[in-house]
Amino acid sequence: MNVYITTDGYTLPSGFIAKEICCMFPNGEFTHTIFKPPMTSHNLSEVDKRTIRYATRNLNNLSFHDGWYPYENMGELLKRFQEYRIYTYSDVTLRLIQQFLPTTVVVNVQDEGFKMPDSLPDAVCFRVHNPRYCAKAKCVAIKNFIES
Repeated sequence: MNVYITTDGYTLPSGFIAKEICCMFPNGEFTHTIFKPPMTSHNLSEVDKRTIRYATRNLNNLSFHDGWYPYENMGELLKRFQEYRIYTYSDVTLRLIQQFLPTTVVVNVQDEGFKMPDSLPDAVCFRVHNPRYCAKAKCVAIKNFIES
């Protein structure tokens, strides 16, 4: 069975912090998770903090301090999909998933010829933001690509 998993968050000089994950099934059902800040976030540099503020204001409108799911439990969330064939967009998300699911087949749709459109449709999320920086909108785009 297939599942489409995408992320959005902060690509920082110190590394990637996933803030949201969307997991969508072929029938269109999905789960959408917003993570609390990681426990290590008190060690962020000033450059990292500036990058987070910029992304929040101008790209994804995801407040770093929002979230309901513990960041440290991300592996538990992803393990539900270990028997699936996972399609994702970007090497960053692929590496994040493989960190928790090393034996699961994870396909970066970019390697299959997919190019993210310049604009994505509004995914009808819980916040106003640019759909280009929306995990749900990215899931819809890759689902449509794989199923076409």
